[in-house]
Formats: sequence, structure tokens, C-alpha cells
Amino acid sequence: MCADAGSGGVDGLGERSRLARRSASWTLAHAAEGDPEPTGAQSIQRALVLLNLVGVLARDRPGGVSLSELTRVSERPKASVRRVLLALLRAGYVEQDPDTSRYRLGLQAAVLGELAHHGADRLGSLSTDSLIRLSDVSSDTAFLTARHGSYAVCARRQEGPGPIRNYALAVGDRHPLGVGAGSLAILSALPDDEIRTVLATTATTRTHYPRFDDETLWRLVRRTRASGYALNDGLFIPGSWAVGVVVRDGDGRPVAALSVATIAERLGEQRRAELADLLTREAETVHAALVASTGPSRRDER
Repeated sequence: MCADAGSGGVDGLGERSRLARRSASWTLAHAAEGDPEPTGAQSIQRALVLLNLVGVLARDRPGGVSLSELTRVSERPKASVRRVLLALLRAGYVEQDPDTSRYRLGLQAAVLGELAHHGADRLGSLSTDSLIRLSDVSSDTAFLTARHGSYAVCARRQEGPGPIRNYALAVGDRHPLGVGAGSLAILSALPDDEIRTVLATTATTRTHYPRFDDETLWRLVRRTRASGYALNDGLFIPGSWAVGVVVRDGDGRPVAALSVATIAERLGEQRRAELADLLTREAETVHAALVASTGPSRRDER
């Protein structure tokens, strides 16, 4: 049996279900709505939030997720959730098991995912080899975190051969910039004025992250800049530690980060430095691949 980081000592399907519910709660936290009526843009937003919930909750359940659980997690009226699901069913983004009546992502969602793989997920594709090397050499879990405005999204994770399984972050989890090692690496690479904008944008969402107030994030940014790598020393989820390094695109912008997560006992000062060097080399490899795949710089085209 593997040891878990940030799992509270629970593993298996029960642990994955708990993590799916936690991921779903973060999805809701980042989609706060002020208009009580499902009209216009609010209606579209609710449909997208529900689509994300189906994906997250059914992530490790081939049989899908029930209407009652979607209703409970979304905290929306059952009739409203059913109406949105019917619309997603008709459009092919969600499908329903005819025997169990449970829901999972549909063909159209898979098509969009494939299109993203060939377009927007260029970063993920170019990072695959680096993630495999990072997980193999470290024997821990490696992550690719991508920037999305003032937030960071876990885009890829790669398990290492070691006994530790870090469940603090799953593909699709979205957090304000600064929360977690990879996310903090991205935030710290931004200019100060842009950091101020990010903190102002995420202020309401960060009420769900009481340990990450403005003062703490600025302190973490200064520490990251001084050391050359981001360290999550259990601040996000107790028991889960990680080291992260920023990835820049062809124009030098911080667009992502690579990180390795494990437990505190495996991240002494010497090993942190070793992992930081390894992450830096792989981040430079991904950067070079991005430059090569982009072709002429946008600056040259203007």
C-alpha cells in the first residue's frame, strides 16, 4: 500500500471520491454568481460550472455521477440541475448511462478535448517528456500547472515509481495564483504591478483560502525570488510539500510551472536544491520546445 501526502490516511476509491468532491468545491468557489436568475451569461456560466462538476466528480468513476450528488454539490435546485443536464445531453457534452441514469462527459466534450490537445494543449504535449523524467528521477509526483488569467490550473500530473502518492492536486483543479508551488512560481515571476492586479482580482475567492492573505503571498513571492524556486511547505494542505519552477513561453512570459510534490520528510534543504536544479533544467527544455514550435516571435511579426 502506498503512503499518501495530504490525504488524511485514506486511500483507494474512497480517497479519490473525497478528492473529487474537494475539487468540485473549488470549482464552485471560483464561479461565484451574484445574479440569482439563470438568464443570459449567468445561465451559460451555470451550464459550464455543471459541466465541470460532471467531469470532476466522474473523473474516477466510469459509471458516472448521480443527479442527487450533482444537486448536493452544486447546491442548486434539482429541477434546475436537471434542466441544464438535459441541455448538455442534447448538445452531446454529457451522456447518461441508460441502466444507472448516472452522468459522465459525452462525445462532444471528448471532441473538444482532442481539439485542445492539438491546439491549446500544446504546452501539455511539449511538457510530457519533462514530467516523465521529473517523476522518474524524483520518484515523486510531478505536475504541470498552467496560468489562466489570475488563476492556475493543474494541467498534467505524472506519478513517480516511489511509495508516496501526493493527492493535494488533481488535473483540472483551479486555484488563485500563489496557492501551491507551481502557482506560486508563476505569480513570483510577474512584475509587481501585475501581482497587485492578481491579488485584487482573487481577493474574494481567497476567502476560501484563509492562509493566503495578501501579506503572506507577498512574503512567499519575496522568498521565491530570493531562492530561485517556489516552496509550498505544507501551507496549502498540511503534509503536502512541493517545489516549483516557472516555465516561460517564446516571448519570455510566465505561462506555466513544473513542480514536484511529496511529503516534508523528503524535502530537506539539500533535496530541495537538487529538485530545483532538476526542475529548472526541465523548464528550460520546455521553454526551448515552445520557442521552436512557435516559429517567429510575435514581436518579429509586428
